[in-house]
Amino acid sequence: MEKTKYDPNLSEIEKRIGYHFKDKNLGITAITTRAYSNEHTECTDNQALEYLGDAVLSLVIAGLLYEKWMQLQDNEAFVDLTPEGVMSKVRQKIVNNQYLSDCAKKHDLCKYIYNCPDDNGAHNNDLHTCSGSDIIEALIAAIYLDNDRSITIVKRFILDFLDISNLLNNEPKLIEVVIQKNHKDALIHKYQKLNRYTPFIEYPEFEDKFNKQDNTHHFVLGIRIDGTLLHGITGEGQNKATAEFEAAKAAYHFLESIDWDLSQIDH
Repeated sequence: MEKTKYDPNLSEIEKRIGYHFKDKNLGITAITTRAYSNEHTECTDNQALEYLGDAVLSLVIAGLLYEKWMQLQDNEAFVDLTPEGVMSKVRQKIVNNQYLSDCAKKHDLCKYIYNCPDDNGAHNNDLHTCSGSDIIEALIAAIYLDNDRSITIVKRFILDFLDISNLLNNEPKLIEVVIQKNHKDALIHKYQKLNRYTPFIEYPEFEDKFNKQDNTHHFVLGIRIDGTLLHGITGEGQNKATAEFEAAKAAYHFLESIDWDLSQIDH
């Protein structure tokens, strides 16, 4: 492959992720979005790398969780749980878009993602257009390919850069993740038990406050069950997943107080 010029944005990304690409073209592709590639057709976008990186990340995390399960399987907290159930819950905590996006934000990666060779002013500082999770997945794939598909090297990157080592070594936190009550699931299960059907639940957005200073959102969501809005019941959070969880938690407690009788609610 033709050697690529020094790229200032890739160089900055390399410093921040603690990895220097042997094949600079791979690194540049990893930080080139489809939107940018559409305007600069000589540049390859990172969509294929995102797909591969998602699969590599899932494989590495599955292997790490298997190793951890072998250490924790006799813990009394997991007596009534299956290995699949335990590992799936921990994986959902680790391999999710919000976790990856938070990691990208922590390292300020989105400032440097649109540069291509010979275009030093090309990067886009509009963070609204950056999906941090996609960038990290693309970087994971690029590191994997940059090392002849070595899982060992990309595994080390995932452990260190995504701070997975600290989570896996924090056994009390892992147990908390596994046994914590998920009110979204509990709400559905309660309805299934009482009414023998699965309710249709929606979380309408009431408000989205954007803080320009730290580039964060604050969502306020309501909850609607089978078309009935639970007035005054809301959930809040910096992402919609958290706000939905909080809305479901509030709804669960409210419905407990009215014996799960939606007919008591004004439509």
